Amino acid sequence: MELGVVETETVDTEGAVIVTGGLGFIGSFVADAYLAAGRKVVIIDSMVSSVISTRPYDEDPNCTVLRMKVEDYFARGGTVAGADRVIHAASLVGPAGILRFAGRLGPEIVRSAEMVVEQCITHDVPVVVFSSAEVYGRSGQLAEPDTLHVPVDYSVRVEYAIAKALTECMVANSRHRGLKGIVIRPFNVTGPRQSEMGGFVVPTFVQQALLGDDITVFATGEQLRAFLSVSDLTRFITDHMDDALASGHLLFNVGNPTNKITVRGLADMVKELTGSPSTVVYADAKKIHGDLYEEAHSFEKTPVLDNSLSVGWAPKVDLEALILETIEYYRPIVAASAARAGQADVA
Repeated sequence: MELGVVETETVDTEGAVIVTGGLGFIGSFVADAYLAAGRKVVIIDSMVSSVISTRPYDEDPNCTVLRMKVEDYFARGGTVAGADRVIHAASLVGPAGILRFAGRLGPEIVRSAEMVVEQCITHDVPVVVFSSAEVYGRSGQLAEPDTLHVPVDYSVRVEYAIAKALTECMVANSRHRGLKGIVIRPFNVTGPRQSEMGGFVVPTFVQQALLGDDITVFATGEQLRAFLSVSDLTRFITDHMDDALASGHLLFNVGNPTNKITVRGLADMVKELTGSPSTVVYADAKKIHGDLYEEAHSFEKTPVLDNSLSVGWAPKVDLEALILETIEYYRPIVAASAARAGQADVA
């Protein structure tokens, strides 16, 4: 058997924290935090969006890694019985990363969430389900009670947003069937490990700057985004999940409005913090990612944090610190890649 691969029927979930998508950007930080606290963790991950080597998890006696889709885990007899909690972070992600799943994206997201919800009801296990700020479908200051807008163009990005909104509705209505569940709407989460392959702006800008390549800004560059450290998001789950469940609230915006900046401003800030010779240029996203790529309908995406603040959580990591830790994560990776390619010194 491959190292770390466990047959479904042998998995011990008693007392475990189950993290779906636990090899992905957010999921891996959540898994790491629980393991660091001495908790038993079961990771279920298809590896489609994985960002980290499995070896540290394979070698940790408190961790079990299942390299399979969530749907396959349950189809093969897997269960959440006896688990302490489920963190459902598995999802296809990224404005560019989702494009190749056009037409299949919605069913993929909804199907896995449905199976997790049903299992958690059956076995009385609390669950956090990840949604997205994309569900708002509009621009501005965005609060949990706000009405959601569905744009009529039905782009792949809209398919993603609708699927996430449907999972929210499933959780809301399943609470009437005994589900102990909450929904997180994360706002522009970023930090070390996040891959530029999904079209995420911070790791893209950082790696372009470190290589001395052009830093490519899409559209006008005046889009406003409020960036959240993945460590702050992780802390909400590990330290405040129980209070959030007890609060009675369903939805929790988790973001950092004090880190608001334009995309062009972000490019300039990354260039300055890396000391890069790169030039900031405007580029056509469709020429890079293909015709299916669309910018978000929310020109300004700023979270209102009423529910999250009410359970004692608050963001701590400021934008400069967030960018610097991302730079330090990628600097040796980019240097090694550049050396293999015979390029000049990294910035």
